[in-house]
Amino acid sequence: LREVRWRALFGLARLQQAAGDAVASADSYRQALDTVEGLRAEIRLDQLKDGFLANKMDVYAGMVGLLVDQKRSDEAFAVAERSRARNLIDILGRQRLSFSGSVDQELYDRQSRLREQISEQESLAAQAATPGERTMYGQALDKLRADYQDLLLDIERKRPELLALVKVNPVSMEEIRKLLEPGVVLLSYYQLAERMLCWRIGRDRSELFILNSPARELAEAISSYRRMLQNLEPLEKASRDLYDRLLAGPLAGVGEVKAVGIIPHASLHYLAFATLSDGRDFIVDRHPLFYLPAASVLRYTISRRQTEKNLRVLAVGNPDLGNRSLDLPFAEREAATVRWNYPEVTTLTRERATESWVRDHISEFGIIHIASHGEFDPVNPLFSAIRLAPDKKSDGKLQAEEIFGLDIKADLVVLSACQTGLGEIRGGDDVVGMNRAFMFAGTHSLMSSLWRVSDVSTAILMKQFYREYTRGNKAESLRRATLHVKNRYPHPGYWGAFVLTGDYQ
Repeated sequence: LREVRWRALFGLARLQQAAGDAVASADSYRQALDTVEGLRAEIRLDQLKDGFLANKMDVYAGMVGLLVDQKRSDEAFAVAERSRARNLIDILGRQRLSFSGSVDQELYDRQSRLREQISEQESLAAQAATPGERTMYGQALDKLRADYQDLLLDIERKRPELLALVKVNPVSMEEIRKLLEPGVVLLSYYQLAERMLCWRIGRDRSELFILNSPARELAEAISSYRRMLQNLEPLEKASRDLYDRLLAGPLAGVGEVKAVGIIPHASLHYLAFATLSDGRDFIVDRHPLFYLPAASVLRYTISRRQTEKNLRVLAVGNPDLGNRSLDLPFAEREAATVRWNYPEVTTLTRERATESWVRDHISEFGIIHIASHGEFDPVNPLFSAIRLAPDKKSDGKLQAEEIFGLDIKADLVVLSACQTGLGEIRGGDDVVGMNRAFMFAGTHSLMSSLWRVSDVSTAILMKQFYREYTRGNKAESLRRATLHVKNRYPHPGYWGAFVLTGDYQ
C-alpha cells in the first residue's frame, strides 16, 4: 500500500507543479517523501539493476527543484541531504549487517525485527475483512509504531551513527554552518535533470549556485574526461570546460581558505576535482581538497578528533591472491617504505597479508595503509571488496558489508592500488558504499584512488604524503604530495586520482 501511495502522491505532485499550483505540489511532495521514508529498505538485486532506487530519488529531486524555484534554498538543501540519507538506507537494503559492538548489534537487530513486524501488521490490516479486525490490527500497528519510535530515540542517544543506517536523519543548513571551522568552505552538489545545483557553505553564510549542466550531458563529459586521464591524453580543453561548468561560479571570490570540501552527487562521484583547471592553475595548486559522502558526516568526523593520535601503523602490500598475474611488486615496496616515517609499523605482505589477520587486528592501529587490488560492485556496492590473502577462515575478500561491522579507530585509512573499477557512470550515490563502511566503522578519514595509477607515481606520492603528514593536516599533506608528483609528471593522470574523504585535519 505504501508503495502505491508514494507513487500516486508523486504523480499528483508533478501534475500540480505543471499546473502552477506550487503550494499543493509541495504538500503532495512532502506526503510522498514521508511515505518513502516510512518504507522498509527491502531492495532486491534485480531492483537495484532496474532503477528502483532512481525512481524514489526522483521524488526528492522533484521536491528540491520546486523549492529552488521558490527561492527556498536552505529547505532545498535539507531535502537533498534527505535523499542522500535515504539512498544509503536503500543500498543497505535487506542485507543483515554484523557489528563488532554488542550494543550496535542488539539495537540494529531490534529495529530490524520491529520493521518486519510493522510490515506484517500493515499487510494484515489491509486484508482485514471486518471493522473489528481492522480495529484490532490498527491498535497493534499503533503499538508497534510507538515502540519503533522509542527505539529510534534510544539509538540516537546511545549510538547516533547507527541511526544513519536505519532512519533518514539529515542536518539543516544552520547546523552545518555551525559545525564548519572558519576558513573551511563546502561545495555541496545535487544533480537535477536539466541543471546542477551547488550550495557554497561557509561558517558565516551560504549561497546557492544554479549551474547549466544537464545530467546526461555532464555524465558523458565526465566519462570522456576520465578516459583522457587514464589514457594520458591531452585534456586542457576538457579540464577547463568542466571547471567552468562546476567551479567557476562557486569558487569566485573564495580567496585563500584552509580547505575546500566537495560533496559530490550522481556523475560527480567519478570526477577528480583536483585535475580541473581555470586555464592558469589547477584547483589543487590553490586549495587543499577533501570529500564528504554527505554533509551530515561532519557530525561524526569532528566529534572523533583526538588530541593524542595513535601512531601505530599497519602497512599491507601485495597480498598473495594465488594468481601471479595479480601480483603488485611496487605495492609491496610501497608498504615497506611507510615505516621510514613512523617508529611502530607492522608490515604484512604476500601470504601473511590475510583477511583474517587484518579483521582481527585492525582496531589496534591509528594509520592503516593497504596496497592491494580492489573490486567495485556497481549493482550492490556492499559487495565491493578489498582483496587480501585467503586462508582457512576467510575467502580473502574484505567486503564493504563486513567493514561496517569492524571496530576501526584509525585516524587515516589509505587504499593504494585498490582499483575500484568504477566503469560506467551511474546515477545516484551508490558508489559511496566502501567510504561509508569505513567511516561508520570509526575511520576519521579515507584516502583512495578513482582509477588505477602508475606504480611509480603512486609510490612517489605515498612516500611524500607520509613525510608531509608527520607535520601537517591530511588535506594539505595530500595537496603537497600531489604537487610533488606533478612537478615530475605533469599530466593529471599521474597525480590526480587520489582523494581524501572525511576529516581534512
